Amino acid sequence: MALDYISEDVKRLRKSESEAQVTLLLGVDGDREALVDRIEQIGGLVDARLGRATLRVSAPENLTDELCELEDLKSIEVDHEDVQTLGSDSPGNDRSLPLLTR
Repeated sequence: MALDYISEDVKRLRKSESEAQVTLLLGVDGDREALVDRIEQIGGLVDARLGRATLRVSAPENLTDELCELEDLKSIEVDHEDVQTLGSDSPGNDRSLPLLTR
């Protein structure tokens, strides 16, 4: 099964022989728990399950190519630590609308 999306960073990492750790976000299209097992079998560590279809995985750079070949994987990208998620303590931006609840 071909991936729908591979980030440019991941394309470069596929050729890496480094054992330096990288954190990746994997989009899952299939059995998530079976994919978790396969990731751990090849030496990756699933740090978090995000929503229903995303896994945050830490692995040596030299495993990136093998991770890209896993079945049930829809997308893969580097988890950039500079990405900020909006929460109740975040001001958002000047165009943000308040969340209405009933």
